[in-house]
Amino acid sequence: MRISPQVPRHALAAALSLVAAVPALAQTAPSYSGATATQCIPFANPQTVSFTYAPRLNFSIAGSSTIQSVQMDTGSVGIAMSYDQIPNYDQLKTQPGAVAGTQYLSSSKVLWTGTWVPMTVTLYDRNNTPVATSSVPVLGVETSGKCASYQTDGQICPSLASAAGSGILYMGVGFGQEADYQPQGTPDKNVLLNLTSINGQTIAPGSLNKGYVIGRQGIQVGLTGQNTDGFQFAKLQPYAQYPGDWMPPTGCIVVNPDVNGPNCTNATVLVDTGIPQSYMTVPPGIQFSTMQQADASEPTKQIGVLATGTKVAVSIPGLPNPIATDAFTIGGGTPVEPVQVIPWSTSERPPFINTGRHFLRQYQFLYDATQGYVGMKVQPNACGEP
Repeated sequence: MRISPQVPRHALAAALSLVAAVPALAQTAPSYSGATATQCIPFANPQTVSFTYAPRLNFSIAGSSTIQSVQMDTGSVGIAMSYDQIPNYDQLKTQPGAVAGTQYLSSSKVLWTGTWVPMTVTLYDRNNTPVATSSVPVLGVETSGKCASYQTDGQICPSLASAAGSGILYMGVGFGQEADYQPQGTPDKNVLLNLTSINGQTIAPGSLNKGYVIGRQGIQVGLTGQNTDGFQFAKLQPYAQYPGDWMPPTGCIVVNPDVNGPNCTNATVLVDTGIPQSYMTVPPGIQFSTMQQADASEPTKQIGVLATGTKVAVSIPGLPNPIATDAFTIGGGTPVEPVQVIPWSTSERPPFINTGRHFLRQYQFLYDATQGYVGMKVQPNACGEP
């Protein structure tokens, strides 16, 4: 069954009742004059209901004839794989450009340590036909394990174990995540932003606007006037500490407007393909109820999640002119509702929401790494469709 390309009426009604939003207006618009290089890369795991599972891409690395399917995560940056999966890894570690590195997944509290080694990466379609190549460092993971304390002290836990034989494999394609304990997650690590060829042809200088559009069944790399048609845009702020990167988009959150009022809480927003749940940080003045439920990331662990009946609306980049509004009621059963929303009430951290991947059932998500924009457009997208 396909999700309707229109916003379901009950979801739209919820959005209008939760947020006094005016019609979405463009915040400014980037120019794609002269940009012609683009390619659809279908997800390796087509799904009956999109984004039930994390999207995956087929890829291989230089020196290996093995094509693998890897999870594509917009909540992190860089390819990580256990070092014993990288041919000639010990030699690559000694080459110019190889540097010691880490990768931290804050949702699951997993820390990987190893070495970033320069690599050519090939991306494939579902028939294992190569469609693009990229040149990026790849993290050869030598040790791994849970390390919750890394978020407070930045120290590598002594309990990490050897990653040999672990089969670690991950592809982060996000942006602006350095502050989330990923200081090495810079744009030069993003395989989708460092393309060198498309369909066997070297990319002509000036023809590639770096960026992508996430559709229902695939991702379009390289932004052009044609594949950005119909999007509404919001300008991003440069990431001052990391030249070439952009800060995550801003937005606002409304929780239980009947109790807290209709005013939005300004927040940073992450649209994360890597998880089916949502994480929300709000000030102590925002009232909500929770219930105990198994953690979607760790089923053996019970956590507090937003209680059934809680109303949530997220607008990007916020009022009065959002380009997207995602609204749902916990337990309402709408397609855009995350499997759970894990709230945190604190004044120690700024407001934040990780929408999880269900957001993408309603909107295509565009990231323009060249000019610094995000864009939204109602799904579906033809990229990767059968």
